[in-house]
This record gives sequence, C-alpha cells and structure tokens, in this order.
Amino acid sequence: MISIIVPIYNVEMYLRECLDSLYRLNIPDMEIILIDDGSTDNSYLIAKEYAEKYLEKTILIKKENGGLSSVRNLGIKTARKKYIAFIDSDDFVDQKSFEELLKKGAEKDLDIIVGNLMYYKDGKTGSPLFRSEHIKNCGTVSGIDFFHNTFEKPKCFREEVVASFYKNSFLVKNNLFFTEGILHEDSEFTPKVYLKAEKIEYFDCPFYFYRQRLGSIMSKVTDKSNISLEKICYSLYEEYKKCTSQKGRTVLSKLIISYYKVILYRSYHKGENISETQKKYRWFFKKLSGFKNN
Repeated sequence: MISIIVPIYNVEMYLRECLDSLYRLNIPDMEIILIDDGSTDNSYLIAKEYAEKYLEKTILIKKENGGLSSVRNLGIKTARKKYIAFIDSDDFVDQKSFEELLKKGAEKDLDIIVGNLMYYKDGKTGSPLFRSEHIKNCGTVSGIDFFHNTFEKPKCFREEVVASFYKNSFLVKNNLFFTEGILHEDSEFTPKVYLKAEKIEYFDCPFYFYRQRLGSIMSKVTDKSNISLEKICYSLYEEYKKCTSQKGRTVLSKLIISYYKVILYRSYHKGENISETQKKYRWFFKKLSGFKNN
C-alpha cells in the first residue's frame, strides 16, 4: 500500500520520535525506507537498530552525503508499494490521521492524496495550516484545477511534499524526481506534480507534525537559497512555455512571480544592489500572463 521514505542526516536528537511514530502505523502492506545520507552523529546506528527490530518492513540504506533531493530520488527508485510518503526525520506523524488519509485517498485511486500539517516547536503544536473552503470542498479534480484553486482568494498554496502521498506509478511514468544540488526542492516539485496529476483531492486530515528548529535548512537564508530559488523560477518558466492549459499558465505565472519577489526582498534586506536583478525581473516576467496582476 505505501512506501515511507525517510531521509536521515545528523538528527540523533529527533530520530527515535520520528521512527516510533512511523512503526506504530497499523498498515499491513507498508515498507519504511530509511536512507542515511552520510550522517556524522549516531543517526545511522539508531536507524540500524530499528531496521533490525522491524526486519520485515524496513529497507536500510547508507550512502555518501548528496543532499535531500538525492535521498528522495533514491527512495522513489527503491519504493515497491502503490503510494509513496516523504517523511523528514526530525518530524513525526499522527497515527490515526495518517491511516485515515491513506484509506480515503487509496479508495479513490488518486494520483496525489493531499493532507495537512501542523507546525511543532518546543513541545507546542500549532493549528493545521490554512486551507480555503474551496479547496476543502472541491472533491476530486485534475492537478491543474487543484493548483489553480489554491491561488483563488483566499490563497492557500502549500508546497510541502511531506503533507501528501503520491502514487508510485504516477511519479515514475511522468519522470517526476527532485532536482539535485538545490535548496527548496519542494518549491519546484509540487507545481510540477500538480501539472501532471489527473486525479487529486484534499482531505482535512492534519497528520504531520512539522518541527521548527534552529539550524534547519528552512530557517536559513543564504546565497545558495536565493540562487536555488532563481533556478526554480527558470525551471518553472520552461514548464510555463510547454503548458497548453490557460489555467495552468495563469497559476504558474503567479507562482513564479511570487518566488521572484522573495528573491528581490531577500536581496534588498541583505543590502545588495538589486538594480540588475530588477532589470532581469522586468524583462523576464513581462512574458508571463499574470505579470500585470501581481
């Protein structure tokens, strides 16, 4: 039924909580793929302990450090079950909501089963992230329609791949993998899978506890962060040029522009001279259908 891919890198403080939550899941046809990405702490030893305890449902892989995307891609290629979940090893899941989400989505044979997440910090859990009534009530739709609906007011587009389950054959058939060597890979992956999905639906099942901590990739703004986001803009622009759906082109243009505004904002607050970037922004985004509306 589901392959759960867990990238592991120097998370010895949090890994047991993550794995305990996953091995509690009551899903008969389940495999947990633990991939250590060259950890230098005790993370691999902890993963090995769980793999030996749960031999029948665990695949343990140790590899040289290559980054989150490389681990997820290896996980996709290793996965043998119908659906795939990506669980970060410093986070954890709610057993009941996870099982409920998978059951509801699998019954409809969806390409993407969309759930929800909650931020978790210092032992406190936040509310589930906002989803509009339009998204909650739209039922099973195409990926492009779902993508478009997330940008209807009130906007509620979310890029986190950890909040969804993906049909294995759908990813492989459409060659949907993560770009390696960049940060913020979800910002590129999620729009691309939406453009390809034939059947997607949101279920109000907040199953994922998304830990907020200092030192995580998402808490840092670096030069590589901005460079990565710029590469994502150009990658999505290529998708924009190929897209034959007007809805798809409209929502892509809005998303690309919103990403680029983040780049400009960050550059400005770092005290950089952004005049050249702004020139490129004006030339580039005049080609996008949503430019005048953003």
